[in-house]
Amino acid sequence: MYNITGCLVSLLVFLLALYLLKELWWLIVGIALILIAAYWGKKIYFLLKDGKISEPKNYTPQMGEVFKVCPNCSSKVRVTEVKCPNCGCELN
Repeated sequence: MYNITGCLVSLLVFLLALYLLKELWWLIVGIALILIAAYWGKKIYFLLKDGKISEPKNYTPQMGEVFKVCPNCSSKVRVTEVKCPNCGCELN
């Protein structure tokens, strides 16, 4: 049969890859964007699930709003809180 050298096959594969890259660049970029979004989305999901991203601990009451004062760390805490968000002390 035909004896095709390795150099010619490599050149043909390289030219085919360049042609596909030129014609399907939008597909490659789209897949890359989906992979990046999935990676960061998974990280953000697990941060939210574990509770590492939550509302800020520093609470500043509005004018005229009633609040509690933590007996342990003296921070201002919402009236509805059962535990202090700063130190974890029980609020009774």
